[in-house]
Amino acid sequence: MNEFLKESRERILSGYEKIKEQFPGVFEETDKKIKEQEPETALALKYLYMAMPCSDMGNYEFEVFLDYAKNSVELWHKSEGVRALPEKIYLNYVLYHRVNEEEIAPCRTLFAKEIQSFMEENGNAALLGTEDRKKAAIEVNYWCAQEATYHCTDDRTLSAVTVYRRGNGRCGEESVFTVNAMRSVGIPARQVYAPKWSHCDDNHAWVEIWNEGQWYFLGACEPLPILNKGWFTNASSRAMMVHSRWFDMEDSDEEKIGQDGMVTMLNELSRYAAVTEFKVKVMDEDGNPAVGAEVSFEVLNYSEFSPVAEGITGEDGTCSFTTGLGSLAVQISWKGSCVCAFADTREQKEICIEFGKNKTQEEIWQAVDMIAPVDTPVNTDMPTEEQTEEGNRRLEKASARRIAKTENWENPECEKFLQGGFQEECAEDEEEGLLREELLGVLTEKDRTDLKAEVLEEHLTFAMPYEEELEHSLFVNYVLNPRVDDEVLMKYRAAVENAFTEDQKMLFRENPAAIWEAVQKKVISMPARERKSVITTPSGCMKTGVGSHLSKKILFVAIARTFGIPTRLNPEDRSMEYWKDEKFVPVLPEAEKSCRVLFKSGEEITWKYFQNWSMAKLQDGKYVSLRLGGLNWEDHILHAELEPGEYRIVTSNRLPNGNIFAYVYHFSIEAGQQKEITLCLRQADLEDMLENIELPEFELKKDEAGTEKVKASDLTAEGKHILMFLEESREPTEHILNEMMEQPEAFRKICSRILFVVQSEEALKDPTIKKALSTFPEISVYYDCFADHIELLGRRMYVDHEKLPLIIVTSEKMNGIYATSGYNVGTGDMLLRLM
Repeated sequence: MNEFLKESRERILSGYEKIKEQFPGVFEETDKKIKEQEPETALALKYLYMAMPCSDMGNYEFEVFLDYAKNSVELWHKSEGVRALPEKIYLNYVLYHRVNEEEIAPCRTLFAKEIQSFMEENGNAALLGTEDRKKAAIEVNYWCAQEATYHCTDDRTLSAVTVYRRGNGRCGEESVFTVNAMRSVGIPARQVYAPKWSHCDDNHAWVEIWNEGQWYFLGACEPLPILNKGWFTNASSRAMMVHSRWFDMEDSDEEKIGQDGMVTMLNELSRYAAVTEFKVKVMDEDGNPAVGAEVSFEVLNYSEFSPVAEGITGEDGTCSFTTGLGSLAVQISWKGSCVCAFADTREQKEICIEFGKNKTQEEIWQAVDMIAPVDTPVNTDMPTEEQTEEGNRRLEKASARRIAKTENWENPECEKFLQGGFQEECAEDEEEGLLREELLGVLTEKDRTDLKAEVLEEHLTFAMPYEEELEHSLFVNYVLNPRVDDEVLMKYRAAVENAFTEDQKMLFRENPAAIWEAVQKKVISMPARERKSVITTPSGCMKTGVGSHLSKKILFVAIARTFGIPTRLNPEDRSMEYWKDEKFVPVLPEAEKSCRVLFKSGEEITWKYFQNWSMAKLQDGKYVSLRLGGLNWEDHILHAELEPGEYRIVTSNRLPNGNIFAYVYHFSIEAGQQKEITLCLRQADLEDMLENIELPEFELKKDEAGTEKVKASDLTAEGKHILMFLEESREPTEHILNEMMEQPEAFRKICSRILFVVQSEEALKDPTIKKALSTFPEISVYYDCFADHIELLGRRMYVDHEKLPLIIVTSEKMNGIYATSGYNVGTGDMLLRLM
């Protein structure tokens, strides 16, 4: 048998010794525990500690990582296929504990056991451990589908084992779960991300598995009978970037497109889309190369410019990367200044930006077109009809198993906390019982699925002495509440109490700003050993003495709340604030909001923050979006309190074809100044809105029983047609039908080219549908069960398939030019324009 990690041993041991010297307090006990393990397990643990962010060292106990190390070493001993892996692949994609920014909890041993049983039950156990991992990966994904499915949640990323227990998660959590499942049985796997789509306001994560030198993709918890296929196959071909993460200190062989602290971002786009190389050249005011300028390549998504790749200019002032064929915003930060330019990579392969010439013009609305790449999938394999039928059967079985597992599931820790912690008999008074309920109530739905009773007990115990001093809601939300931002909820109040003298505690209560001074002295930031989006908990910061700027701000709030001081991070910009004189005031003088902007809506437009407008502040040479979604418009006016500085407003009109017509507006504001700004939204012509998408063939039934079927290609063969998948007795369907009946003469001219699709003859008895068919008797009616075609067509046309009615306009045979779904005012007028 080969020696375990023979090629990597020396660099692992060397790296571990360096990190041990940096953090003697952390490793005093940890090193002893490592030495107690078997040699291979000890080496695996040393790799994990060498390659993990400081936050993981601070947040989690040794036993958490032991699960990952033991599982991977056992796989290496048992599986010839695992031993045959290149060491880089084994270390990063089998052993490594972290997938993205999720909470870390033991899961590998559990998953390996469950998957082994699943494979044995299905007669596929022999697939595990072989060098042909493709079939095994498909089977593991069926196990994932029976354990978890998609559910929209907040941005905090659950641990893989919590996703398994509660049975759902958003796509980033499903993929964290699936990657851990794959790794637990020796299949190298990683999460890949379209950080922001260009064609719609969203992003998506999925999974890649490695086999014989190649990466193959699959939808997490969305198994198909073949690899390199998923609902997102077409969507990914419209991305400007698909990336993965590399945590190892040793460089990867793939293209780097950014560095997030110790994490390297890798470019995976060429496996999904047509690509081109794009170069930026940056010059100073004298025409010399600007060396070391930070370059951010960005797309417009949720009405804000978001980076999809980043780089640093070299000695020649250039920076390049591989991207898709569409529009980019290019933001350059250099010597405290910021310049932004726009490029269309379909036509431009290089742009030159000169500081001094590319100056930002203030207080004008600059029109910007952001073009999404066209639909050009490079992965075109399809399962056979037999494979699809078998796959659907297995998915139904997996879904039934998952529903049975998760039905009425609740985290038992919630009830444990409500019953009074760990006392066998607890006669708590009614007041404390209500307080326990309020503590649970102030937490999010997601918090309640993975909280631990002992953690809440500590927060309750240390907060209760301050209850009588404060107004009740202030106490519950800003002293008792353990949640500050998106950090993992853990104990910290006892540690905080013991970390400061009585004199310091008195000082903090008299002057809360002194807490920040203490935090700055106790905790340093080590960006090269951290990752910005992975928060070090308050207890982790105190344990390691290291934390990011955000982690330190969370620690400030944690210390203040421990000593009964109501504090928060401002929901708009995350600045630290404490309660004084009946309001929250900033800890730092520079965070004082001494300016005021009065926004006017101008035209009759409904402005929704992070939907059709946003605002960002220039900070350290980069624009950072404010979170103003909590502010409300009243009589077409919105008031915002701001810090002095430079700001950028973006308004965006997302067109049905995925492109965006945007305006960009820059302004500066000084302390005490007030400004009025009327927001503007660009309008589009009809020809700017249309798609040109080939639809997949499908069949509809001429009657509910399905005795006769007709191909959609025959129904749409000549001219334009409107397909309307209707949901009877629901407001969105009734709304579009009423819009049609409000213009009877106009719709009678085209009704012979309108197709209603319903699920049953019973639907035709619905009063609104019945009235519409009476008004427009030439409309054809067809039937479908809505099980498969709705999702297939909705995703193909890039609209929300979960919202009905689904309306698609075709031009000639199976060519989709426009689609909409759900409730949309004005759809009737749009259909008339299109026809």
